[in-house]
Amino acid sequence: MDSILIVTISGPDRAGLVEKLASVIAGHSGNWEHARMVHLADRFVGLLQIRVDGAQQQDLEAGLRTISGLDVMLAATQGDPEVVPAPERGLRLELLGSDHPGIVRDIFAVLARAGVNVEELHTSTEAAPDSGGMLFRAKARLSPQGELDYEALQQDLSAIAMDLMVDLKLSE
Repeated sequence: MDSILIVTISGPDRAGLVEKLASVIAGHSGNWEHARMVHLADRFVGLLQIRVDGAQQQDLEAGLRTISGLDVMLAATQGDPEVVPAPERGLRLELLGSDHPGIVRDIFAVLARAGVNVEELHTSTEAAPDSGGMLFRAKARLSPQGELDYEALQQDLSAIAMDLMVDLKLSE
């Protein structure tokens, strides 16, 4: 039976790191299925989903841990990952405003109270073109869990966006 490995990696960024990961995975008959990787603060970090025959799992795990300078965390499941049906109603959130602590906490608290699940989230900071300050930007793909009062959610998000002094757009 196949095993599904969810692998979290972090290490100093360097050329050839993805190739080394791919070589170890392929060398243990693993299949690289899904990944998200990015450079953050002088480190290369990533999440990978790998499918491997159960008989090869331990050897693959050991092989991943031998990659020099790479921190590896693993979680394993057996068989096929749960297939979650696509939500009937997906939402998109876009946010832009002056960067300050608490933006993510406050916005996502409103979403959690409304029963909205975060499917994907991308955030970044960048220099503001005129003020020299920093801007915070977020984009999220969301899915309601159960019935959603879209108008009430929109009102709650608008109120918190005003308090945080950010521009926020929620769309279906």
